[in-house]
Amino acid sequence: MLNTAGMYAVGVYLLSLLIIGAIARRASRESSLKDYYLAGSSLGVVSLFFTLYATQYSGNALFAIPGQAYREGFSAFAIVLALMGIVLVYSSFAPKLHHWSKRAGFVTAGDFIAWRYDDRRLLIAANLIFVFTLTSYILANLKAMGLLVESATGGAVSAAEGILLLSLIMAIYESLGGMRSVVWTDVLQGSILLAGALVVFVLVWQSPELGLITMPKLILSAEQALGQWRGASEFVSLLLLVAIGAAVYPQAIQRIYAARSAAVLRQSYKLLVLMPLLVVLPLSLVAMSATQWLPPLSGTESERVILHAIDHVLQNVGIWSGLLVLYIGAAIAAIMSTVDSALLALGSIVTKDILGNRKVQISEAGLHRIGRLLTWVLMGVTAALAIILPQSIWALMVFKFELLVQVAPTIILGLRWPMLRAHCLLTGLIAGSVTAVLLTVIPGIEDPLGVHAGVWGLGVNLVCTGLIQCLWRSRVPH
Repeated sequence: MLNTAGMYAVGVYLLSLLIIGAIARRASRESSLKDYYLAGSSLGVVSLFFTLYATQYSGNALFAIPGQAYREGFSAFAIVLALMGIVLVYSSFAPKLHHWSKRAGFVTAGDFIAWRYDDRRLLIAANLIFVFTLTSYILANLKAMGLLVESATGGAVSAAEGILLLSLIMAIYESLGGMRSVVWTDVLQGSILLAGALVVFVLVWQSPELGLITMPKLILSAEQALGQWRGASEFVSLLLLVAIGAAVYPQAIQRIYAARSAAVLRQSYKLLVLMPLLVVLPLSLVAMSATQWLPPLSGTESERVILHAIDHVLQNVGIWSGLLVLYIGAAIAAIMSTVDSALLALGSIVTKDILGNRKVQISEAGLHRIGRLLTWVLMGVTAALAIILPQSIWALMVFKFELLVQVAPTIILGLRWPMLRAHCLLTGLIAGSVTAVLLTVIPGIEDPLGVHAGVWGLGVNLVCTGLIQCLWRSRVPH
């Protein structure tokens, strides 16, 4: 797909990421976990907006969601609404969490849980889910990155080789500058990715042989699917699963801590609410229309639908090929940005919540050095798993939300309900997680009534938490 000039352009772009990493290291003010993992809590509106945007819209937006739109159609609209709904969920707890993070000096999501509940068991349970979520998140995006490199080079670079090469670049610049490297690259990558998504949509729309002339028929079929009970319940449960789950991503919580002020946080969220309409919706419409003019795509191949669409347009609209090459390079970089954000959060959990809480105390500078080393170790392990494991990107995306959403009560209700106790939340979290896993893995009972396993688990979670809290209150003397 990429010509020689295009491959050189992408190479120069990737080299620039290493340069940014080196500059970010020189800008570091101190050898501390707060500076490395939160950029000194100094992010302004533009940098915070772009790092939130680049974290949410990458491999999933380019592969998993368009692939699902190609296969199912109406599911993509649930994701669009869910991504807008994330901002509403943020609004319910982010300002208060930011306030307490400034006063207590939080670095990880686990820091809030430890400070709020002072319960080691709850902290361990939540961190186990965070680690699993971040690992699957990294795997999904590494797979997307490998697919993109393989398709963009016409197979000259295999998916495995692409994963290894780009993982090496990420490990270098992240270990150099920490969150500063991530945020500074996000601003550039996010801008180009947004432009690229709109370019692909416009080119498909205007192409006389393709166009989106079948869109009314496709949308009508989606509405008919929603008119059925199972279709409507799947739509609503997916919306809830993504909107609540994505709001408590560990890396998203760290960005709440990293904001310069609550006002900066609110302004960034206002901008973020528009992005699904400018990125996910156009790409999903292209994927839906591709069912009419591309050969049938099955299985994981359907997750390459946008790449097939780009390739088709390149063959018919040569004058725009430079812009589409730019889009492919930006997509690779944006996926890298998402991976390094998750990798940074994963490293902070291991460094701060696990190693930092050992009986044998490690100095701040020592933990900082360990954090840099962990970047390399974790990147190597996840890159190897991404090459070996066969799961589709969509399956990895959904399953991580099934478990991640179970932590939401611990964070959101914990900020709103002062009397809520740790043992109540722990029981609810375990019950909800077990329910979600069983409904996912047991054949024949997957997604009862069309409601996702994670939403069933969240319901069990909330009921157990509420009942045990009420029983506890009834036994406590007033």
